[in-house]
Amino acid sequence: MEIKYSKKKQEIRKDAFLDFVGQARQFIDAKSNTLLAVGIAVCLVVAGFGVYRYVSKTGEVQAKDAFGKAMVSYINGDDRNAVEGFKNVVDNHKNSPQAVYSAYILGNIMLRQEKIDEAVQWFKSAVSASPKTGFVGADAYEGLAACYDAKGNREEALDCLKKALADSRIRYRFPSLAWKAALVSKELGRDEDAKRYCQQIVADTISQAAAYRQKAENFIVEIDAPRSN
Repeated sequence: MEIKYSKKKQEIRKDAFLDFVGQARQFIDAKSNTLLAVGIAVCLVVAGFGVYRYVSKTGEVQAKDAFGKAMVSYINGDDRNAVEGFKNVVDNHKNSPQAVYSAYILGNIMLRQEKIDEAVQWFKSAVSASPKTGFVGADAYEGLAACYDAKGNREEALDCLKKALADSRIRYRFPSLAWKAALVSKELGRDEDAKRYCQQIVADTISQAAAYRQKAENFIVEIDAPRSN
């Protein structure tokens, strides 16, 4: 049981975008340096940042350039320069979408380094209702949930997951978020809530739900098992 729940705890802290970036970094390491620019471009496009939409003004061009340089460092595995670069974007381009993107990635870096309090502050800075920030402004709540769970504050974690679930910008993440909410609810002893989240996953028709449907069904059986004994 301890091993099973340890794996589930890892799922609560898993982030789809950072998994993608990690894969990009591994790909770049395995290939020649000439593929670096291509890897970065693919990362940005697939992740949905939309950095190049907002480059009509000088300030936005500078924000894009600063963010791009930080991304080069990050994807190339140079966390020290990446952190400096992202902080520079946040400090000098506060009202740009790139500042939100930078804060979001900084939050994930600090979370990975187990600097939880710093991660919380960066994720809070990344929370944004602006449509220009795309999914990042909403997914920052998922990062906050991981931080609060790591601190043992599961009420706060669940509250952040609920906010993320309610944001239409990350509708495609609903199965993953609902699964995490189910795990946290179970840890809080709220079996009915955990079961309800699992039932929503099972009933969800979007393609992303397929990866979680069987786990949700098994979790429902696990929750109901004590009652049948």
